[in-house]
Amino acid sequence: MVSEAPPRHLIIEIIESQNLNNVELMENFLSELAAAYQGEILGLKVHRFQPYGLSALMIMPESHVAVHTWPEYRYASIDIFLQGTTDPAQSEPLIERYFQPGEVKVIELERGVNKGDGTLVHPGIHRKLSNESQD
Repeated sequence: MVSEAPPRHLIIEIIESQNLNNVELMENFLSELAAAYQGEILGLKVHRFQPYGLSALMIMPESHVAVHTWPEYRYASIDIFLQGTTDPAQSEPLIERYFQPGEVKVIELERGVNKGDGTLVHPGIHRKLSNESQD
């Protein structure tokens, strides 16, 4: 499956947030996020730490969402990597609704460049390795 669009990658910090220790709420958030992205969920796992905190991972074709929470600090980090034309900013209303953050910080990383022939590479880091076979 090769997309015509370069991947989009958001690093999100949510600060002064609520509901950061609820497994069911996190599963619902990730499921609704996948629906917003029109993505198939290949895997979804939420792990609760003791005494508190969650780590969650949702895998979709060529995409993922990872969430880590620190309820004692009312802080969570979210990593969203999406392949294709889907806009990862669609997550912002869901973040607001589920976690009611006081502040949201978003950084978008450039992760690939469309060469026009269906391949995606990032300039400066893509190079042919000397022992790489010719395919």
